[in-house]
Amino acid sequence: ADSDDPDLVPAAENPDLNEMVVTTDEEGRITATADLDVLTGEELQAALDPLCRPVPSPDGSPDPRSTGQRRADALGQIIRTYLAGSERPSSGGVLPHATLIVPTVRAPGEEVARFGFAGPVSPATVGLALCTAAVTAVRVDGEGVPLDVGREHRLFTPGIRKALAVRDGGCAFPGCGRPVSWTDAHHCTPWAHGGDTSVGNGVLLCRMHHVKIHHTGWEVFIGHDGHPWFREPTDPQHPNRHREPLRSHARRTMTAHPTAV
Repeated sequence: ADSDDPDLVPAAENPDLNEMVVTTDEEGRITATADLDVLTGEELQAALDPLCRPVPSPDGSPDPRSTGQRRADALGQIIRTYLAGSERPSSGGVLPHATLIVPTVRAPGEEVARFGFAGPVSPATVGLALCTAAVTAVRVDGEGVPLDVGREHRLFTPGIRKALAVRDGGCAFPGCGRPVSWTDAHHCTPWAHGGDTSVGNGVLLCRMHHVKIHHTGWEVFIGHDGHPWFREPTDPQHPNRHREPLRSHARRTMTAHPTAV
């Protein structure tokens, strides 16, 4: 409301009232709640909006994610884009990124890898983390003593990413096509399993489909034609059924044939 006090700031516009709480629950899930002034809130929604659009599945069915899931995925993309930038504050003299602590000896309390902030994670998430542009891997022995500190794995160079961008044109997962700026570079044969860092072993995937590849039975491989091909997970009811390879998104054609999805 109008006021005669020139120093009075409406509550909706007062950044001094801003607050954000980040907590970790018993299952390791991260919960964040924010109370923001209207300008910061508007900027947040403006940043989220272009990343929240529904993306159909490879068979043309609607995006299975809820609005809330799409919004959370968009926030994750904004965070990753920020962390990938060079002009950002340092923490302890280094640029912040994910710190992955990997035990080399399975001692009590050190059975699995863990993140510096979030705690223990599954092997699938370890593989996902190692696909990102910069992960600080700290290897520790059975007593938790660091053996290798601060070795940064910059797996895909800018030159390789540019080549992947030309070939894939964005997320290569069938039916997606999110732009290059939203994608991670993924090793078809995992780097930890001997896969090299090259165009011939790389593919661009948005974070949603990158997670799908790591956490489900979807497969991606580079064919004899030098392009990515995908296979759906094995059907438990028909484990011997042939799984027809699907073309990458950038190679769709005007046909209903499954290999041209």
